[in-house]
Amino acid sequence: MALQHFWDRTALFDGVAPEIVEQIVESAVTRVHARGSTIWRVGEIPQALLVVRSGLVKLTRPAPRGRTSICGLFGAPSVLGELVLVKGVSYQNAAIAATANVSVVAIPRDLVLGCVRREPQIALNLFRGFEDKFIALNDKIDVLSAGSVEARLATLLLKLYAQFGDELGDGTLRIGVPLSRQELADMVSTSFETSIRVLTRWEREGVVATDGEGFTLGDRARLEALGGSWPGSAPGAGSFAELR
Repeated sequence: MALQHFWDRTALFDGVAPEIVEQIVESAVTRVHARGSTIWRVGEIPQALLVVRSGLVKLTRPAPRGRTSICGLFGAPSVLGELVLVKGVSYQNAAIAATANVSVVAIPRDLVLGCVRREPQIALNLFRGFEDKFIALNDKIDVLSAGSVEARLATLLLKLYAQFGDELGDGTLRIGVPLSRQELADMVSTSFETSIRVLTRWEREGVVATDGEGFTLGDRARLEALGGSWPGSAPGAGSFAELR
């Protein structure tokens, strides 16, 4: 994707004066991360506003008993870390590259804050972006409050399909998000062993097939029956993120 086309897709610059956009674009730096590499760590002070250009970024935070909780998944052109950057506080989570290659565009913090003071539209666009975080937090609550492990996993997969899914030409329902079974377990707050049992049974029954590149939903109706329904469940409704 050409960088200019990418910027045109980024809601952060909607309605912003062209000269300010140009200044930001000239100062922005593109960084590429391999899967599993750390983009930022818990406790670090944000030095830049990050915008996902390609790939997926997962936000994680420590959980009790040495476990890790996956708080959210973000793809292009999501803006990351805006709340902590504006407040000037440390990250409460870590950001990890979740796909083979992740490209993020970094805009220096001082430049962002200076432009916010000069251009109220940027501040308004950042504020609008917070709404997505609240919606995503509700998605996280939907998953964790769905009931049994089966219900939580079904709800998670349906929400992942709503955000990242694609219906192929032959009618196959595909989620191109390469999550391990441990990562799925973390996202629904269960043990690795329990997630293995449920997913293995689902694969045997043709409900879900997993591979190194994501998931295929073989029986969406079964997942919907297990997960039930929730407000705002239309495609694109959430991204499983916490507020920061």
